[in-house]
Amino acid sequence: MSESTLTATTAGGSSPISKVSEAIIRIAGNSQDGIQAIGGFLARLAGRSEQEVMTFMTIPSTISGGPSIFQVRIGSGEVLSSGDEADVLLAFYQHSYEDHISSVKKGGIVLYDSDHVEPKPECRRSYHHLGVPFPD
Repeated sequence: MSESTLTATTAGGSSPISKVSEAIIRIAGNSQDGIQAIGGFLARLAGRSEQEVMTFMTIPSTISGGPSIFQVRIGSGEVLSSGDEADVLLAFYQHSYEDHISSVKKGGIVLYDSDHVEPKPECRRSYHHLGVPFPD
């Protein structure tokens, strides 16, 4: 995430506030999980917030579904590509985590389904992990 630091005065004095100028979010799971719907919603929401948006998605060639991703790059300036390395990975399954963890910037955020994903110990040192049980 590209960010700049602002200073705001609060009741207790001044504290740093981070303002994010752009972020790349990759959503990885299976097509029947609504990956494209979630990504499309995120892109529309960002666009309505006067942000520049570029998206990229993969759709499996099988009728019954399969691994799928939707990547959204959101920026307050001109966005000319969907981006290379993700700032945030949202992983629904173990295969989603393992296939896409290498696409996350060092120090990035990995949000994963704690019922279906077991993070690799060596990856915990390079990325911020947050496990949340996703509803079925």
